[in-house]
Amino acid sequence: MPPESEEAMSMVFLDAGIFIGALLVGDPRHAEARHLVQLARRGDLQACTTAGVLSEVYGALTWERAEPQHDPEEAAEAVALLIEPPSAIQIVTEDGEVALLALRLAARHRLTARRIHDARHAAAALIAGVTGIYTYDVHDWRAFESDGIVVIGPASVRRPHADCRGLPPVPREAFRSCPASRDRRRGHSGA
Repeated sequence: MPPESEEAMSMVFLDAGIFIGALLVGDPRHAEARHLVQLARRGDLQACTTAGVLSEVYGALTWERAEPQHDPEEAAEAVALLIEPPSAIQIVTEDGEVALLALRLAARHRLTARRIHDARHAAAALIAGVTGIYTYDVHDWRAFESDGIVVIGPASVRRPHADCRGLPPVPREAFRSCPASRDRRRGHSGA
């Protein structure tokens, strides 16, 4: 997707917390996040992410303190269902250009240790031409505001004066609670 394309300008980047909240029924963000992921999977919310973000989601699902903790097979299946057809969620490429920009962003913003991953995700989004971010880790992403990144959602974290840069509004139904899934007993909602 070329950075200047109209599609890229209306696309949003989904950070790991959105997926984690959607998949863990014990997470207080579950209802909001699950519905956003459902909208993205259907294509009603044009969204993308990276393989690195999906790896973080897998890690969170298998973490010993996850509510509930998933075994590796369940976690792999849950994460795969997020992006397998018929899902409309796109995966943006993390190539050498992304790596170099991530290093420049990390140095510019004086990021250390695991914060390099924030820079990598921001770099992937920027190179894909995506500047609108959906995240629960607002503080981490605000570091990249001077680079053009804008946290635009979800509603529970959105600043009232956020500059959405012409992005279409998220449908109101994105912020309503969703009915429980038949997979609830397995600890993920099948978002």
